[in-house]
Amino acid sequence: MHQRVYSLLWLLGTILVFLAGCKTSESAAVKNEHSLLWKIEGKNLKRPSYVLGTIHLLPQKDFFLSESMKLALANTQQVVLELDMDDPTMGMNMLQNASMSEGNTLNKLLSEGDYQQLDAIFKKSTGVGIEAFNKWQPMLVASVVMQQMMDTQIASYELTLVRLAQEAQKEVKGLESIQEQTEAMATIPYTQQAKYLSELLNDVDKQKTLFGKMVELYKSQNINALLDYIVTQSGGIDFSTVLLNERNQKWVPRIALHAAEKPTFFAVGAGHLPGKDGVLALLRKAGYRVTAVL
Repeated sequence: MHQRVYSLLWLLGTILVFLAGCKTSESAAVKNEHSLLWKIEGKNLKRPSYVLGTIHLLPQKDFFLSESMKLALANTQQVVLELDMDDPTMGMNMLQNASMSEGNTLNKLLSEGDYQQLDAIFKKSTGVGIEAFNKWQPMLVASVVMQQMMDTQIASYELTLVRLAQEAQKEVKGLESIQEQTEAMATIPYTQQAKYLSELLNDVDKQKTLFGKMVELYKSQNINALLDYIVTQSGGIDFSTVLLNERNQKWVPRIALHAAEKPTFFAVGAGHLPGKDGVLALLRKAGYRVTAVL
């Protein structure tokens, strides 16, 4: 179960980077300093909160937590991620919300060859054949395929932050539920999801190259360049409205509530931060002072 949850979390971050749509192109022109960590102050906040842009999973060799990030975490009293990752019901909730509707199944959406490739990958990765996941949304299934691109030890910002929070006896919360995430993904037609999954299965080398470039941009902390790369690689497909912008709109009032409650360390996928519809701009619009922590 842990492995399957791990897969979902990576997917929900990386899929935004690979497939965020062309409507973000205007947002990408917004100027920001090169930083993954931002301080939230002002309005009704007695003490600052912070928001960190992450990649949900990446090679261990590329993982880093700067001294500024560690200090911000130390100076806050709770950690809020996209999902509440220390919720013991998380795995069960994922299983309950992963399935497609209206009788759709992977074997109906994919070619026989692609389906057999998936079966081999799932048996190797999870010990269970693809039949057990036949009703899952294709973009969720793609997460397991994505992990095959990483031929090295994997690191996770979210799991690291959960561990550090638990060690410091800080509460971990989530900005949204698994149901909200999977419902957002389900607005993308299953046929389009299946097309992406097929391309991923049949051009792994290209996906490795794309992901490697994304990681390098992430390490440079240039979130605008990262968003520009998203736009360039989107192929004109607009997934950003649902997977980025609409979620950002829902998150900002929740961020405000958490930050008003107590100083909070937020961590969300880096693709959510920049642009006129990004979390940083929306927080400023709501009256907060948001500045880069270098």
